[in-house]
Amino acid sequence: MAQETFTVEEINPKHGFARLRPDAGPGMLHTALYPDPEFTHAPPFQLRQGDRVSGIRRGQTVSEVAWVTRVEPPWEEVERVAELLALLERWEIRVPFEARVLAEHAWRESREDPLRDELQAQLPTFFDLDGAHPFEDPSLLERLSAAMQPYLPGFSVQPVQGQPAVRVEPGAVEIIAGVGSWDIPQPTFAPMIAEVNARLAAAQAPVRWVPTREDWMLAPPALAALLQKHGLLEGTAIPA
Repeated sequence: MAQETFTVEEINPKHGFARLRPDAGPGMLHTALYPDPEFTHAPPFQLRQGDRVSGIRRGQTVSEVAWVTRVEPPWEEVERVAELLALLERWEIRVPFEARVLAEHAWRESREDPLRDELQAQLPTFFDLDGAHPFEDPSLLERLSAAMQPYLPGFSVQPVQGQPAVRVEPGAVEIIAGVGSWDIPQPTFAPMIAEVNARLAAAQAPVRWVPTREDWMLAPPALAALLQKHGLLEGTAIPA
C-alpha cells in the first residue's frame, strides 16, 4: 500500500487519537496519538496540531505514521525551560540538552523524560530502585552512612540485631522502623530519615533527604522547592 502525506488537524489526548487531513482527497482519518517508534525514528512524542506526517491509509485510520515535519514548541515553553536550566546551573547541575529539545519533550508529553533522568543521575537517592528491593539491599545503610560523611562526620547507622530498629551514631540512638510493606517500603524507613534530617538541621547542613514519589533525594531544600515548582520532583505524603 502506498504512503500518503497528512496534516494533523486535531488531537484528543483523553481518548488517545489524532485526526488527520489527507493532502490528496477529502475527509478526515484517525491515528494513534503517539506514532509507533518503529516508524518515527524519533523520540516518543505525541502528535500536535499542524504536524505533517506520512502513513498508510487503512479504511478510516492511518498506520505506520512517521513525521515529515513537526511544529515547534511554543516559544514561551522554550523560554521557561531555558530559565530553569540557568537556575539549575547555579546549583552546579548542568543538563547536556538544549532548552528547545527539553521543551519539546515537555510540550509533546514525551514518554521519555531526559531532564528528570539527568537530575536523578546527578542527585543522590536513598533507594537503589534499579538494583535490589530496599528490604533486600545489603548496602542501603552503608550508602546512607557514606553519603552523610561530608555533612555529619562520624555518622553511621547499623541494624539492631533481632529488632525492627537501627542504631544511629554518634549517640547510640535507636530508631524503631515504621510499618511499611513490600509494595510501599517507604514508611519502614521514614523514622530513620526523620532522625537523619534532624541531625542535618542541627548541624546546619545545606542538604536534606527530600521525599519524592517513591524515594528520597539528597538535595538543598531550595533546590527541591525549585524542582517541585517545575513538576520535576513529585512529593509524597510520607513524612521525612
